[in-house]
Amino acid sequence: MTTRTGRSFADVGRRLATGAAVVLLCLVPAAPAAAHVLIETVEPNGDGTATLTLTFDHGCEGDPTDTLEVSMPDGVEALAAGQPDGWTAELEPGSVLWAGKAVPDGDRAEFTLDVRVTGTVGQSFAFPAEQRCAGGGSYRWTDTDPSGDHPAPTFVATAASLAETPTVPTTPAATAGSPPVPTAWLVAGIVLISVIAGAAGARLTRRHERLT
Repeated sequence: MTTRTGRSFADVGRRLATGAAVVLLCLVPAAPAAAHVLIETVEPNGDGTATLTLTFDHGCEGDPTDTLEVSMPDGVEALAAGQPDGWTAELEPGSVLWAGKAVPDGDRAEFTLDVRVTGTVGQSFAFPAEQRCAGGGSYRWTDTDPSGDHPAPTFVATAASLAETPTVPTTPAATAGSPPVPTAWLVAGIVLISVIAGAAGARLTRRHERLT
């Protein structure tokens, strides 16, 4: 038989346990990998280039984002960068830097980048990125492992997104029984004419000597 006092102690215990669980959940920080810079789409342009769309929807602990810098991995050449309203893009051989009107924390931002990618189908390309905010904070998204704490924007190449590798034309080798090239025929003809002319000249000389 359970007494009223026993039930009271049990209720108090459950309440304490529930309260402790709530406090622990409040102390656990949000996982940074849940919000980072992404390559959202890769759109082939049909001419050996592709357009990447990079996005993010967070700031730095509440501060708005005013700068995004993305580095190019080996095999990727940056060709042109889109400039969203209020932003400018500075293109370097190995990177692109966007800067402009701060994007509030929680708002979605989108940037486009035209690239030429050289590699193999199924190859993964990671683009180290740094997100800087108006309050001085920043995030460096550089982990090449997608499961890392700060994963870099990454995409896997397909045949459509890769640049075509130029092929060098080769001269087919001569095969047995192939007819001689015209130059060879010409040389042979000249030699034959010379021989015939020489023989004819010798006969005329001998005939002339007999007559005289």
